[in-house]
Amino acid sequence: MIAADRTIQVPDSKDQIPINIITGFLGSGKTTLLNQLLSLHELADTAVLINEFGEIGLDHLLVNSVDEDIFLLESGCVCCSVRDNFSASLLRLHEQRAAGNIPPFQRVILETTGIADPIAISELILSDKEIVRRYSCRKILTVVDAVHGRTNLDRHIEAVKQVSVADHIILSKTDLCDPVQLDSVEERMQRMNPLAPRSYCGVKPVDPGILSVNGSAAPGPAASQPLLQYAPGEKAGSAPHDHRFATFSLAWQEAVDWEDFVAWLEGLLIVRGDSIHRVKGLLHVLGATRPVIIQGVQHSFYAPVTLDNWPDDNRATRLVFITSDFGKQAAIKSLKNILDVAVS
Repeated sequence: MIAADRTIQVPDSKDQIPINIITGFLGSGKTTLLNQLLSLHELADTAVLINEFGEIGLDHLLVNSVDEDIFLLESGCVCCSVRDNFSASLLRLHEQRAAGNIPPFQRVILETTGIADPIAISELILSDKEIVRRYSCRKILTVVDAVHGRTNLDRHIEAVKQVSVADHIILSKTDLCDPVQLDSVEERMQRMNPLAPRSYCGVKPVDPGILSVNGSAAPGPAASQPLLQYAPGEKAGSAPHDHRFATFSLAWQEAVDWEDFVAWLEGLLIVRGDSIHRVKGLLHVLGATRPVIIQGVQHSFYAPVTLDNWPDDNRATRLVFITSDFGKQAAIKSLKNILDVAVS
């Protein structure tokens, strides 16, 4: 639940450790990306959760055992094998950190299996009060195989989900495909998830900036940029198997009452959350001088964050949705049941 008060209180980010979820379909290159990230000195204070050490090929990097599931890597990172579930592993990691048995890691990378549903994982994290007290769910990074990505998206719903909910998309194996093939994959990504920036893995060293390197849970100035790209309207995916997806935006000039906005959005997600793959918004809140960023996946929301400044002179509220079987007119109809605003 979003904190419904006019001060828009959120947990102190200094007390929460950011979690970055790395997902991607089978054979997409998650292992390559993770190994590259763990080799960077900027990420030496990182804990990584994996399913099996053997699957990811980190055995040669293990230097010390803390217990049967937690190991230290030569880079200084902490590696934890998930035995029961992610929540239990996260709590165990935090206990070992607090006890001084492992280095004080500043972020967590959670690597999923190739057929995992990142929505279910993020909901598990966000619905656990003990986890939320200690961690913040920061980003979902999806690795897409540039060679086989389109085929996987055509054949596997898991691959579709992984792309549609991504905060950032990393294209792998770009050196193995021709420019036409790469352009085709990029166009597909843009159609399915226009909110997610894209980068590449394999050709150049991976940029640690795709993660929350400094440990802050607050987004930087670039966080609002995807919202500024869209004029109000609706655009459906045009690829053969993307007809289920639509991207549309809502905008209005009036400042919104925070409690009324929360009542609308939470009610909408209760009823239509299964159809809302992604929503991100830049809000002009009544009585507030700074804009508020909200973003979420289906039934779950990240904590709202207040930006230091407006990104431009436009003080309009802007929301962007990625949905299936739920369009702009239905969203406007539900909005006007609670908020008296002129939506465009």
